[in-house]
Amino acid sequence: MGANNQQMMSAPTSPEAIAALPGHQVELATETPMPLDSGEQFGPVRIAYTTAGALNQDKTNAILICHALTGDQYVAEPHPVTGKPGWWEALVGPGKPIDTDRFFIICSNVLGGCMGSSGPLDINPATGKPYGTEFPVITIGDMVRAQALLMDHLGIETLFSVIGGSMGGMQVLEWAARYPERVFSAIPIATAAHHTAQNIAFDEVGRQAVMADPDWCGGKYLEASKKPRSGLAVARMAAHITYLSEPALQRKFGRTLQDRADITFGFDADFQVESYLRYQGSTFVERFDANSYLYITRAMDYFDLGTHQESRLAELFQDTPVRFCVASFTSDWLFPTSESLRLVHALNAASADVSFVEIETDKGHDAFLLDEPQFEAMIRGFLDGAAQDRGLLPNLKPKAEATQLEMDVDRTVRVDLNLIAGLVTPESTVLDIGCGDGALLAHLRDGRSVKGRGIEIDQGLVRGAVSRGLTAIQGDAERDLEHYPDDSFDYAILGQTLQAMHEPRRMLEQMLRIGRHAVISFQNFGHWRVRASLGLSGRMPVTSALPHTWYNTPNIHFFTINDFIDLADEMGLEIEAAKVVLDTSFGGGRVVDYKRLSRWHNLLGEQAVFRVKRG
Repeated sequence: MGANNQQMMSAPTSPEAIAALPGHQVELATETPMPLDSGEQFGPVRIAYTTAGALNQDKTNAILICHALTGDQYVAEPHPVTGKPGWWEALVGPGKPIDTDRFFIICSNVLGGCMGSSGPLDINPATGKPYGTEFPVITIGDMVRAQALLMDHLGIETLFSVIGGSMGGMQVLEWAARYPERVFSAIPIATAAHHTAQNIAFDEVGRQAVMADPDWCGGKYLEASKKPRSGLAVARMAAHITYLSEPALQRKFGRTLQDRADITFGFDADFQVESYLRYQGSTFVERFDANSYLYITRAMDYFDLGTHQESRLAELFQDTPVRFCVASFTSDWLFPTSESLRLVHALNAASADVSFVEIETDKGHDAFLLDEPQFEAMIRGFLDGAAQDRGLLPNLKPKAEATQLEMDVDRTVRVDLNLIAGLVTPESTVLDIGCGDGALLAHLRDGRSVKGRGIEIDQGLVRGAVSRGLTAIQGDAERDLEHYPDDSFDYAILGQTLQAMHEPRRMLEQMLRIGRHAVISFQNFGHWRVRASLGLSGRMPVTSALPHTWYNTPNIHFFTINDFIDLADEMGLEIEAAKVVLDTSFGGGRVVDYKRLSRWHNLLGEQAVFRVKRG
């Protein structure tokens, strides 16, 4: 791929050039050096940062955006070296998902970076020469500690949110673990709680490429007026491959030749993908420092929240007040979804408020930097929901009148919503199992002031729920409920789904382990229309209440109201309350209370809602 038409300028290579960069720069830890995780003390610490939007009077609307490995502080404004737009300009700005009309945005160059913050380019006061490899080895924890000093300087006690992808996501997790009282919400994207052996291996290949370049000069290339361009370019090329996916490379390049009709039987860039990687390497060396690359990749390798087991990770976040939204991408093999799920399962075990969405895309790890409307909608919805709870947005959702909760069923919406709401105590906590797009959670939140969370296997439905400002994770309820601790909710709710579970009894046991009460709604297969269809036509029924054909139905267990009552008795459960909806032919959709049920209601009831507890 040929070079773009943006003007490429030389990267700053001196303290004077760095000081001339646009944005803010501040020296911190001037009187008392900042302790590093290595045991060394370092100071003063210079942090370069940019801001956008306005800080409100209470200083409660600040969002810290943490950049990835080769990123910088120019998140939403043109880059002073490349001239290109800000690296997250699609998400940050007026009216965008990270809305600068509502939030005060801060993005700082990390400690060890090369765009204004203290790093290997700086002059070592002990020698009067650039630090090079004499700069102290830093960690993700050190980066976050420096950011905390910056927040102190700005007078911001609590961040409304900390957001970042990849290495930025590591910083988000470090913030949530190290300073939970200073973080209201956290959005770690395409990241992990520690660097894997594979990722450490990729980083080592890049570092060795840099250090093998003769112009690296043992890290003292600035003194020799040289630059290890070839080595750094190769490191960038190797790393860039990990940011993409095979389908994306195939779709974009395939085996297309670059500006030629046939192969040359030589070692020029015959293929477009070769030319593209060479271009990525050559442009990277113009804006990035080789020693900074060594230091920052090492910081990622060292990152480990002290956890190789989910139980230890759960202990780290036990009783955390932070609200999380974790995001991963299906084609990301650098930080795969399995790493995000480890984190999500640990947060569930810690009773943390966590949402999780896996975004389907073939764009690989870099998807969080590219145009992904579903990802952007998730970010907007999560921030809107958190902002409303934080008091930064007015509550625009009308409260339902109490009388509406017991009204006869409105058949224009899901039939069981009002019935379930009527069996749930206001201001309680709820886990909605199979929450779909969050219709019930929204109904309970708006009508009962319930604090709810959801779990749903369908990726698109979870995205919809989170985009509505609800807390939901993508997961398989039959496997993932084990990650929730005992008695972590007042109610566990299963709406219209028990008949689709492989082990209904085990599901009820799990619901009553994690919830003090279980609420179950289901279609009644004992209804007269079902019986008539089987008895008269000899075929499986298709009714308004059971619209699926036999070969295209999620229902794998066919049970009736009486069957459920028998199972509750067998399990020793106490039926606290129940309601049965009569069909339109007999009672016009009237709701009958369980205490007045007779054997006829198993015949005439279309569906039922039961609330049970352990006996």
